[in-house]
Amino acid sequence: MKQILPVFLALLSFTCATAPTPTVVPAPAPAPAASTSGAPCDPGLSILNATLWVQTSAEYRAAALQVFAAAHRGLDAALDNPFAKGALEETANDPSQPPAVILDLDETVLDNTAFEARSMRIHKTYDETLWKAWTAEGSALAIPGAADFLAYAKSRGVTLFYITNRDLDEEAGTRRNLEKLGFPFDPKVDTLLVKGKNGWTTSDKSPRRAYVAASYRILLLLGDDLNDFIPATGKSLAERTALVDSVRSWWGETFFIVPNPIYGSWERALTGSGTPCEQMQKKLDALRDKKCTSSRPRSSSHSRCLHPPCLHLPRNRRVSWW
Repeated sequence: MKQILPVFLALLSFTCATAPTPTVVPAPAPAPAASTSGAPCDPGLSILNATLWVQTSAEYRAAALQVFAAAHRGLDAALDNPFAKGALEETANDPSQPPAVILDLDETVLDNTAFEARSMRIHKTYDETLWKAWTAEGSALAIPGAADFLAYAKSRGVTLFYITNRDLDEEAGTRRNLEKLGFPFDPKVDTLLVKGKNGWTTSDKSPRRAYVAASYRILLLLGDDLNDFIPATGKSLAERTALVDSVRSWWGETFFIVPNPIYGSWERALTGSGTPCEQMQKKLDALRDKKCTSSRPRSSSHSRCLHPPCLHLPRNRRVSWW
């Protein structure tokens, strides 16, 4: 044992001297803070969720079917009432006039989400050249419930007028698209009223509704934007809410609005002018994360504040969002 012990101690000393030192892995350095000056953004991503919701969700399909089912019932009620009035421009209220229904096209009866997807792939929410190619292609699909409602209206002897802010040079492709989907047209009357026709040079649809009202009894209006029912161009958010409330009894009776979370005149009322990235920042700044205080303006009918918003997010949030 006395002879073995020195050998053991020598081996132990050698092992300790030659054993590799454990490697210490340093903690990762914190990521550098993103610069907030001139930070890039991708405006196309701002419509990603909304576009996917329309394209894929059962909830959107249910909402659209619900709108057209309600419009079906509204049409029956209006046909049974010879003095029913379906538009503010309907002033004659003449039961002897033939019945008509006015519809917007885009995102009301035509689904353009494939165009939105193409726009997102080039990092935009809209591109004029791409849009013109899309309307010429005539590949928009029908909004769920639209074709059945239009066929039913036609079977009841109702003339369908399509009032759209597509331009005159888009009329041919648009007509082909509607015909491909089986949407009704009156062979004796021009019922596709695009912007630029008959001197209608602005996006205001009221003159075109008045044009229809001069010869027809308008029973219903269907659209996805406030301007499809009442002129709202240039109005503030509070003024737009007041317009909705001013015709409260019309909604769900003669006015039927299809949900469109992707775009609309509400955006311009919120963001005004500016680059796409500046407009995105304005949307972030307008978010609310708490109840409004009594000092903030409110609508007369609900507790949401209208202006100014309750929350202003810091500008450096945009870097982490886009």
